[in-house]
Amino acid sequence: MKTQNNYIPSTLPTHQISCTRLTDQTIVCKSPDQMKEIYTALGEERELALLFLDIRNFTAAMEIRSSYEVIYMIRKLFVLFNRSITAAGGRIIETNGDSIYAVFGLDTTIRKAVQSSVDTAYALLRDVDVFNASYAQPYFNLSYEVGIGVHHGQVVVGQYDLANKEQMTVMGLPVNIASRLQGETKGLNNNLIISESTYDLLSDPKDAEIRAVQLKGVSAAMNVMLMGNTFHPKNHIDDMDLNYYLGISG
Repeated sequence: MKTQNNYIPSTLPTHQISCTRLTDQTIVCKSPDQMKEIYTALGEERELALLFLDIRNFTAAMEIRSSYEVIYMIRKLFVLFNRSITAAGGRIIETNGDSIYAVFGLDTTIRKAVQSSVDTAYALLRDVDVFNASYAQPYFNLSYEVGIGVHHGQVVVGQYDLANKEQMTVMGLPVNIASRLQGETKGLNNNLIISESTYDLLSDPKDAEIRAVQLKGVSAAMNVMLMGNTFHPKNHIDDMDLNYYLGISG
């Protein structure tokens, strides 16, 4: 632990927890009821690009196939997604049922990270097309889709031990915003949405429609760019059914 002389004073005060940013951008916190000056390291503050993806349209498959087959198809898609994300220098932070959360920029500048995240988003959309053409359509006569949200910002990157297994965490308001943007793909009927601030960092952005949205849990409205395509109307989305089957499968 670094000495008190390395602290930047009054950086992140709260009512219940005293948090401080070190000169190397590491964030440490201490509860006020602690008798000693014992700080817990939360992680390092970094500016990263953040990507959230949600797989859609498995309801029709569940009606005619077993839950095990549905889960098997999701895992085949995840293999494709993981390959595209890691090839672009991204890192998957979390998978949850039918969704993926990945970050870019752990080893690059934010401009390169943003470009990589958006390029990867298009690669993931192509992965779905390949999956549909080579597997879902010929074997099941079905097509699947995804919704993707991309944002960037200052986050805290840390490690924590869970069940004797160290795991990376990336947390902060920009993470919540990226997740909300993915959720907006449904209402805005577009499979790839990025924030305007992220769009402005692209080296050669394609023309895109701009919309103002009010994200849940975010006080101010923000501009977003519709960068993808519309969903197919025949592919009805029912995430609750998919999450149920994934849950009972363990």
